Amino acid sequence: MNINLAINEGSKILKSKFIPNPLLDAEILMAKTIQKDRKYILLNFNQSLSTKDLNKFNKLIERRSLHNPVAHLTNKKFFWNSEFFITKDTLIPRPDTELIVEESLKYLPNNKSKKINEITSSKNN
Repeated sequence: MNINLAINEGSKILKSKFIPNPLLDAEILMAKTIQKDRKYILLNFNQSLSTKDLNKFNKLIERRSLHNPVAHLTNKKFFWNSEFFITKDTLIPRPDTELIVEESLKYLPNNKSKKINEITSSKNN
């Protein structure tokens, strides 16, 4: 099976599970699977996949179809021009948070160092 066929099949599975943006998610998960970027996938869509890569991709599609976030499956998320390592224990940055940061920075002097702290809570076991 080639990259394009696998992505199309994965996208259909995600769509049937009411996952928003199923094609984009399938492309991102394929990029994770073969350790390339999305540009590579779009330019090499006829490249054959190994059985190992196809199985790995199908497992990622299965996990995404259970509504696991893409960031948790790929272990990365871009936020404000930076890429962050994400685990299942990480709160995933959202676009709204970028807007809050941008708006907050408008109120800080331009010549001062800017630091923003994340407020978290810990679970009491």
